[in-house]
Amino acid sequence: MPTFTPLIMGSALVVIAFFLSALLLLAKRQRTERQLETQRILALQRKIDVALRDEGFETTREAFSVSLKTASLTTDLQRPRMENMAKLDKKTPEKYRILGRLASQGMGAEEIATILDISQVEAGQLLSLSSMAKFGH
Repeated sequence: MPTFTPLIMGSALVVIAFFLSALLLLAKRQRTERQLETQRILALQRKIDVALRDEGFETTREAFSVSLKTASLTTDLQRPRMENMAKLDKKTPEKYRILGRLASQGMGAEEIATILDISQVEAGQLLSLSSMAKFGH
């Protein structure tokens, strides 16, 4: 039996060496994965920084502001008719006031017709009348 003891101890050392090398490989793999994840996070952070510094952002904000004004005017048009008729202090019909606002924002007959839900011909005529009224004052 004493002859088997060195063999058993040698086998145990081999097994321990195998497990240690496996643990070292696993640790190295985890470290590599962490480094890759860190690189991905840094790359995403750079992309976010570039996106926030994008000069087109202000243009988008201005476009949103114009859309918001248009939406506000459209909402004004969609109020119930009785509510609009109850306003006694109104000098100009609501439709024409809104048309004047849209025209002052630089909108053409086609855009105004779409917003007011009228024909392009009617929008063009109203724009002509509006400009003539301004010219007469």
